[in-house]
Amino acid sequence: MVKIVHMADTHLGYREGKGTINKWAIPNYSKPYEQTIYDAFKKIMEDISKIKDLDFLVHCGDMFHIPHLNNPHPPPEPARRVLKNVLDTFFENTDNQVPIIYVEGNHGVFRGYEYTPFESHFTKKEYSNLYYFKERDLLNAIKSNNPLNLEFLDKKVRFYLFPYFEFNSFETYKSAYDSWIGNQRPPEDDDFINIAVAHGSKIDGTLHKKVRSDDFGYDYIALGHEHILKEETKNRYYAGCLLPLNFKEIYQNQGYIVVNIDNNTKNLEIEKIYSDSLLKRPFEVIEIKISPQDSLIDLTNSINEVLNEYISDGGFDPITSARLKLNFIGEMTFEKNWQINDLMSKIRRDTFSKADKFNILQLIWHISDISELIEDEIGPGIVQDYILDKPEEEFKIFVEEKLRDDKSQFNIDKLTKFGMEAIKKALKIMDKEKEV
Repeated sequence: MVKIVHMADTHLGYREGKGTINKWAIPNYSKPYEQTIYDAFKKIMEDISKIKDLDFLVHCGDMFHIPHLNNPHPPPEPARRVLKNVLDTFFENTDNQVPIIYVEGNHGVFRGYEYTPFESHFTKKEYSNLYYFKERDLLNAIKSNNPLNLEFLDKKVRFYLFPYFEFNSFETYKSAYDSWIGNQRPPEDDDFINIAVAHGSKIDGTLHKKVRSDDFGYDYIALGHEHILKEETKNRYYAGCLLPLNFKEIYQNQGYIVVNIDNNTKNLEIEKIYSDSLLKRPFEVIEIKISPQDSLIDLTNSINEVLNEYISDGGFDPITSARLKLNFIGEMTFEKNWQINDLMSKIRRDTFSKADKFNILQLIWHISDISELIEDEIGPGIVQDYILDKPEEEFKIFVEEKLRDDKSQFNIDKLTKFGMEAIKKALKIMDKEKEV
């Protein structure tokens, strides 16, 4: 039996920014939610290092949150220190007998450079059982038309590596990747356990169809990039993040996976370990229903009723302070929209200025106008009837008015005919769209 832990998307150094109080978890060192992720990562890695008979730890990318495409800065110093400390502890606890295998994701990559944040803080020589693969390794494999894999002969396990690569960005990339990927097919009648390790997704076209459809017959496919712990097929899984990073992710499962693979039958035993229970802070989306008739006092009272739940005798606590998103739902006017934004900006400033009272880390809001949904239910025929009692006559009058000052010679009857045909065609298209 071969035992593997599959994890991904730890995003060390992630700092929520929008609508956040300027408080430090450790003065001048790390921000509160950033520190929460560090603490969870250290706890989980220590737990993993104590798993009996563990053979491999696989990490499918995005160890760090930055750098990424829109942020060229290196990871925060605390993120790199935490990773180094965790690696030291892991290899010490496992007597340096459990390899860590890592492929770079789209986060944590210095685009256009030959090194990664791994190489900016320590070297491969320090950790003989750490194996990491970056985009440059993949490009070199493609150029030389060689596979990108890693074999452990003593355990008869082979890993096929797929670092993040936007091969669909250009036709030349796609063509080269398609030509190369056949090298990643395991040999026929092979007695090795063959495992694919990839960072990518079908959603954004960064996971090749040969991998996601398992044309190559891998015994297990370990995936990163999508932030939810889930089963894609019986042998293809996403590990997800360790903790939710944003409000969308609070409705998803996070954690890591322990995989047991039988050496002879290649059968899998999958154990999902959920780590989101480590999150001690409230992380909530709260709905506030409003109407155009609500006064400013009504609106203020509704918001304060929500925020009063987060008044604490101890004031702000970096570990338990809440991340809140208020969803304002109702029929909106421009005035009401501006009123909510102005009021929320003021309330947030006031709340964050009272750190001795409110245990709130983040306060953001979203305004949903249900009148847009109501308008969508109006059929095109009703629109036509409402606008035009006598469509052709009224459209002809419209054309005549528009051309009154035009000295060119236009045939108004023909323009009217063409215009009405265009309107009828547009209304038919609208009708079909409503049926979908």
